[in-house]
Amino acid sequence: MSYTHYAFVDDVMTLTLAEGPGERGTVLRFIRGTWEAEPHEVSSGGRAGVESAVRGWRMTGERLEIELHDVPAVQLGIGPELELTLDAAPPRVSRVHRALADILLDVPERR
Repeated sequence: MSYTHYAFVDDVMTLTLAEGPGERGTVLRFIRGTWEAEPHEVSSGGRAGVESAVRGWRMTGERLEIELHDVPAVQLGIGPELELTLDAAPPRVSRVHRALADILLDVPERR
């Protein structure tokens, strides 16, 4: 994933990861509103977001592992287990890690 973008607008956190520049190739969005203990939401490409899609996740350096619940994986049209490599400088990788920890507040990171 060579494109990463984090936005915090109207109390909604959104992290976008994409394969290519801009938003080309595979695109994943992780979203959570901050106004209450709402679950996270994940969308893939042009598909509608699915609440509480992530079962578990871990980030080691620039490698991101995401495990989705089975039904949300089907709804999103992606496999239940994703292994992504972020092609970004270490400060940007750290920002992605912090953003995921905030957005996936309802799914603690696996160690």
